[in-house]
Amino acid sequence: MSARRHALGFAALSVAALAAVVAPSRARAVEFTLAGSTQLDYHFVPFNTANVTDPRPRSHTIDGLTEELSIKVALDFSSHISGNVKLCWGCHGFELGMAFVDFRVNDALNFRVGRFNPQFGEFQLRHDPGNHRTADKPLPYDMGRMFYLYQFNRSVLPLPYVENAVEVSGSHFFGSRVQVDYAAHIATGLRATANGPTDVDFISMHAPAFIVDNNSIPSVGGRLGVNFRLADRVDWTIGGSALHGTYDPQGLFSYTVLGIDTFFRVGRVNIRGEYLIRRTEMATGQDPTRWQYELPLLADRSDFTETLFMVKDGFYVEVDGPVNRRVELVGRFDGIRRIGNVPVGVPLDFNAGMLRGTLGANFIIARGYRVKSSVEYWRVWGVRNDQGSPVPENGLGLHLGVVATF
Repeated sequence: MSARRHALGFAALSVAALAAVVAPSRARAVEFTLAGSTQLDYHFVPFNTANVTDPRPRSHTIDGLTEELSIKVALDFSSHISGNVKLCWGCHGFELGMAFVDFRVNDALNFRVGRFNPQFGEFQLRHDPGNHRTADKPLPYDMGRMFYLYQFNRSVLPLPYVENAVEVSGSHFFGSRVQVDYAAHIATGLRATANGPTDVDFISMHAPAFIVDNNSIPSVGGRLGVNFRLADRVDWTIGGSALHGTYDPQGLFSYTVLGIDTFFRVGRVNIRGEYLIRRTEMATGQDPTRWQYELPLLADRSDFTETLFMVKDGFYVEVDGPVNRRVELVGRFDGIRRIGNVPVGVPLDFNAGMLRGTLGANFIIARGYRVKSSVEYWRVWGVRNDQGSPVPENGLGLHLGVVATF
């Protein structure tokens, strides 16, 4: 059976299971909501003539037409229990984006069990294309349309980050001006499919695969945020997030992801920013010929160390707001960087990264239907082409897409 049939069948069974729970109780009021969004985006990137073997943009990014779709069914069984199932379509085909049940005791205590996006950062809450103003995601969260994604093995924490997990969350209000939100979860965690890894295998977390814990050791994480109502139409939120676990099948090598986010709203103008950093341990194999740079020795200098680590961090700052009822503007400045040794054959320097500036305009055709357009300017360092020479320091990208919500 194909992966698409597996995904569609599982989503259908999940919806049927939720419906079966509520069908026998006609006397009980059940709220049913169907919602979704879809985006078709064209990403134009000029050919890279410095890459002699393959100058096409496809050699280092995902260009051309890409489609993103999400359809969500939500059922409120009672004032305390609700369920959600979401089916997604993207570059990896059909996937189950969520299938969970919430048990809400009160505002301060909620239990979520199933498959969902564990709370991390601010952008995770609006990663569906209908909920953010640019056609692509900020670099710390980018899944596939960043430049040189194969060389960098994608971003710090590509979204959507979906897990089999249990999460406890809630909100507490201090008067009418201050709200504290918290969330803590246990999940299967990031993973690699092979022993002796050098980075997380993000594709294995989305491709048709065995979506289970690969090392019997769950990961942990959470987020803490504070919102201040400064005036009637002025809000400020600041939050911090963390993830930690082991990612290889033997459970020997760990990762830690930390993030800080802030959001400031003045009327209809939004200002957002986040910083993420991921420290990932790598297996050296005690083989110096495997690595581009010299391996460190043990304290007694008897042999090479068994474990290295690399650091990947990124940030974004974004401002958006309406010009009038038909046009809205967005500006974003973001970046990503990788620091650490690399295996032979990976065309990165010890310190490699990129910065990007984006200017965009969205045109609201009708309610729930808008055209997104943007231009991107890239600046890259520490990346080499297939001949071993540095790639061009500057690059350009254009986006034109249509997004609809329902």
